[in-house]
Amino acid sequence: MNPPPGAWSTRRVTRLGFLAAAGTALFVLESLVPLPLPFLKIGLANISTLLALLAGGVADAMVVVTLRIVAGSLLTGSFLGPAFLIALPAGVMAAAGMSLVRTFTGRMFGPVGLSLVGSLLHVVTQLAVVALLYVRNGALVSLLPLLLFTALIGGAVVGFAAGRLLPALTASGLVAQENSAGVGTRTRMADKIALVTMTALIAASFVLPGGPPGGTVLVQVNDKTVARLDLRTDSEVTVAGFIGSVRVQTREGKVRVAEAGCPNRICVRTGWRNRAGDIIVCVPNRMVVRILGQEPAGIQGVTG
Repeated sequence: MNPPPGAWSTRRVTRLGFLAAAGTALFVLESLVPLPLPFLKIGLANISTLLALLAGGVADAMVVVTLRIVAGSLLTGSFLGPAFLIALPAGVMAAAGMSLVRTFTGRMFGPVGLSLVGSLLHVVTQLAVVALLYVRNGALVSLLPLLLFTALIGGAVVGFAAGRLLPALTASGLVAQENSAGVGTRTRMADKIALVTMTALIAASFVLPGGPPGGTVLVQVNDKTVARLDLRTDSEVTVAGFIGSVRVQTREGKVRVAEAGCPNRICVRTGWRNRAGDIIVCVPNRMVVRILGQEPAGIQGVTG
């Protein structure tokens, strides 16, 4: 007699262990690849979460996402650090969102549509956690178009990959399906509509005219201004963040973070910025470099 689908059978434990291990390996592998642009991370580890949802259901997805984030953070040395505290709620929220859509819409959405929902919730939750715990600054909203763009690419890639991998893994015996509702791995019309709609909205956000040339640069730590620079004057300032010093530099009407005492140095890799409304964020140091428009009365120089 076979155990019920929700029981902790040997087959289920084996499936969860395999998917959690695969997700951890993908997470570590992707963390070692240099990012061509800040935040441009596809999130290949999410393939394991989506496969767990499709093959086993909601509980399996929650178990896999939690195990792979904890294991991945231990292997990369980020356990209980900012990266872990941002990744865990974002991963759980993404899995919960995909599970709810799966539960209430049945097979209306295939893997691509479910993955897009998960990736959207993932980036929105990340931004919310950063704003609540680390960088209390409303300027973070300006990062949303870039994050949504990465969510679109990542969601489509993860959904397509999961839809192609599940039949192969099932045929090989590595993953046994227990989801009585059926998995429905092909791309559906609802997936295509979601993909087109999301692409159009994100494209519109990038096509809209950018801000005017910047004039003032505010360097803020925990939403408090610690330095103020004139973007039209070559200068630099070193400020103390929460875990180390950060050196901000202005040259030829542009600003960048030249050096930072943070692990991933995403703020450094952001490069030069020069338009009003642009920001550079260093989450571990709770620092935001924010460009304002030109001020008629001139700039006050460096303070703090």
